[in-house]
Amino acid sequence: MGMSVGHPTPEKLRIAIVRAFHEQGMSYKEIAELLGIGEATVSRVLRRYRETGSVEPRPRGGGNFSPISGTAAAQLSALVEERPDMTLSELTEEFVKRTGVRTSRSSVGRALHRLGFTRKKSPSSRRSGTGRMSGSGGESWLRC
Repeated sequence: MGMSVGHPTPEKLRIAIVRAFHEQGMSYKEIAELLGIGEATVSRVLRRYRETGSVEPRPRGGGNFSPISGTAAAQLSALVEERPDMTLSELTEEFVKRTGVRTSRSSVGRALHRLGFTRKKSPSSRRSGTGRMSGSGGESWLRC
């Protein structure tokens, strides 16, 4: 159909659906054909109107809020500044240990991104002649 998935039906269209049904007495199928939309959209808009007396769409879901904000975010920043060489898994483990915040590796990764941190390869990670790593090595977290 014409509408893109996951976006609320435009207000003018919602009003037209309600008017066509209540003022012209059209069927769901007739309204759908007239407006070039699916019957499911007609049904959803009319049900919402019946239940709430409004053509406003339902509020959008906001997903889950990160437990890593405010003080916890500041603690995470401090941890990264202190130990920039830690992997994301190590950071998560240490963060949970220090703060008691129950969170996941991916949540910590997203929080680090929001805080402006990114993973960078250290230039000092080249191998020396002996095969041992010289310098700090590996990757570290840098603030952009």
